[in-house]
Amino acid sequence: MPYRFAMLAVALATAAPALAQSAGKDVIGATTIDAATIEGVSDLEVTARGRAEIRRDDLSIFGEELRLNREFGRLAGEGGVRLESGADRFFGPRLQYNTADDTGVFEQPGYLLQREYTARGSAERIEFLGKGRYRLVNGTFTTCRPGQEDWRIEADELELDYDKEEGRARYPRFRFFDHTVLAAPYLSFPLENRRKSGLLAPYYSQNSRRGLEVGIPYYWNIAPELDATLTPVYMVKRGVQLKNQTRYLQSSYAGELRLEYLPNDEEFGHSRRGVSLQHAQTILPNLTARVDYNKVSDDRYFVDLASQVRQVSLRTLPQDAYMNYGSTAFGAGYGLQARVQRVQTLQDPLAPIVPPYDRLPQLNFNTGKSDFGGFADGGVGAEFVRFKHESLVEGARYSANPSVAMPLLGPGWFITPKVGMRYAGYSLDRTTDGQDAAPRVAIPWLSIDNGLVFERDAHFLGNSVTQTLEPRLYYVYVPYRNQDRIPLFDTALADFNYPQLFTENRFSGGDRFGDANQLTVALTSRLLAQNGQEALRGTIGQRYYFREERVGLTPTSTLRTSTESHILASIGGRPSRPWTFDAITEYFLREGLVQRFAVAGR
Repeated sequence: MPYRFAMLAVALATAAPALAQSAGKDVIGATTIDAATIEGVSDLEVTARGRAEIRRDDLSIFGEELRLNREFGRLAGEGGVRLESGADRFFGPRLQYNTADDTGVFEQPGYLLQREYTARGSAERIEFLGKGRYRLVNGTFTTCRPGQEDWRIEADELELDYDKEEGRARYPRFRFFDHTVLAAPYLSFPLENRRKSGLLAPYYSQNSRRGLEVGIPYYWNIAPELDATLTPVYMVKRGVQLKNQTRYLQSSYAGELRLEYLPNDEEFGHSRRGVSLQHAQTILPNLTARVDYNKVSDDRYFVDLASQVRQVSLRTLPQDAYMNYGSTAFGAGYGLQARVQRVQTLQDPLAPIVPPYDRLPQLNFNTGKSDFGGFADGGVGAEFVRFKHESLVEGARYSANPSVAMPLLGPGWFITPKVGMRYAGYSLDRTTDGQDAAPRVAIPWLSIDNGLVFERDAHFLGNSVTQTLEPRLYYVYVPYRNQDRIPLFDTALADFNYPQLFTENRFSGGDRFGDANQLTVALTSRLLAQNGQEALRGTIGQRYYFREERVGLTPTSTLRTSTESHILASIGGRPSRPWTFDAITEYFLREGLVQRFAVAGR
């Protein structure tokens, strides 16, 4: 549930200028009084007893006895008084209220404020300080539903100011499941889900590299579309560090900038700094840009100054910027991308790694058209990229990947033959003796994807569902082409997983295209609810090889000689609306070993 602060608001109408009595009913202009008995002087004061009601505009007051003084605008209530102002409700034993200036006191009230977030609570008394200003003495405040009070604020004084959209509390105590988790002499906070500048909750930690670490964040609400969080941090072993997070948001761009600076690391002996910028922008309707820039002052920055395992183990930091353009021409969609990428490598002297290549620049083009000629889908991808490295062979790669597919579809079956060509050429610098400076390779390939879909009515957890049975065969043929002379700029062996069973290339990247003569056999069964939602899914698949592979990452790489792959199996789905799960395993049938196993639930 949302833990938010809402605002007390009461609007009380003043007495009307005229008073006329009738049997059991008084009408004062726009003010109506109902009661068992009404008595008093019409121009001065009226007392209503017995289920008394006073109504005017959106203000209604109920009680066993209500007194309205027209001369001074005073209203008093006794005996189970209830005040309704719009959608807000106050109820308690006694009320004193001045309709002239919206001031008064409600003794021992409870309240319910039905605003953006419905708030409720109680107090020893509520003091009305004017339109939209209230003071709760020994009061409580929560936005939890009745019967589900996970948290509440208790305070000696709780002042709510709707004009300034600010709440102020003296000696507040934040209670979470009846346990006090925060107490302070003073606290201010925004009302109605609005941001406010001020100190945030401090944090502290203790670790072997920094000793005791204490940070006090300050949130600066600069503008509705701009804010910043400044955090001075004191580390016993290293000194004082300043952290800053700035966020900005406009209709055409948004981003986040993080800066960290440690002027003098007492253990490291030098100043240390880090910067991270994420920026996304729409320049034109079809033209977008993105920047992901990260840099730190030294290799041990995260090891010494980060707390999360994911950060401590970082070895490379991207410095990436690219622009994308997409449109259509002659009935075909196309996309262009221009990119530059550098990488900062953080070396561990005990486990050094080879820095990856920089892309300076990378240009991509892709286009495709469906139902071409009424029977085919075609596409072309092309790329030019210049790879830079401080010590390894470097150069440019230009490549093209045209393909044509001819899908044949029918009720319960599909066959999709597909042919393509992988072409890559290079212009290399800093080559070794005897190495070709301009290698190139052209590799044709063929795939056939076909499957069947059977359906039947079934029941699952008491619900009617549709069960499917979906056998699938996927054949790939790629002839052998020697690629040992081609360097490795951005290529690795792809992870063996279920989606990879249905791809043409076992490598990721553009420097290798593996030879293949193989068939994937898979079987899937699904349970589909009436709305089409997948309640349960089970899948099993295996790849069969009709020849040994000959293309490896390097000339010395170990090549596969087996005739079949490991078995991949998974089960998952959504058995109920709030729950999803997945379980995946990779099984080595020949050795009877589980190679990998993963379970996830949400």
